Amino acid sequence: MNKLLIVLGAPNDHLGNLSQIAEDRLACAYNFYDANNDFKLVCTGGFGQHFNTTDEPHYYYARKYLTDRGIPVDAFLNCPSSSNTIEDFQMTKDLVLEEQPDILVIITSDFHLTRARALFYRIINYPRVVFIPAPSSLPEERLLALMAHEARALKKLNEAESI
Repeated sequence: MNKLLIVLGAPNDHLGNLSQIAEDRLACAYNFYDANNDFKLVCTGGFGQHFNTTDEPHYYYARKYLTDRGIPVDAFLNCPSSSNTIEDFQMTKDLVLEEQPDILVIITSDFHLTRARALFYRIINYPRVVFIPAPSSLPEERLLALMAHEARALKKLNEAESI
């Protein structure tokens, strides 16, 4: 059975230290993989002023987090150097359609899941997909601000004819 897990990228600082959002997503991915180690993995994320200004793409730090915890390097497929959720799906679409996984799992933050799902269906629209929300451990004030941002972005997306 062909199984694929995509972990959406999140910020890291100028030294490559993962943000709490990134750690929450990656901890969820690690726990999922630990119980389902027959999946191939893809971590998304490249560069951007808003989330990664280091010399390495974000996926480098995400993959390192997971391999440092024992996930084998050969479990990973090519990781895209994307700069936002739209690019995450645009840059993984060909891989998903080429791999034709029996099950595709996408992990993102709980507060980001609704918009990520909407973007996925607009861009990839692969039928055998499961979305897993990574529980957020952010302080309530920060989480509420992110939830408000996501609600505005989703409203804008729903009003737009194209992405």
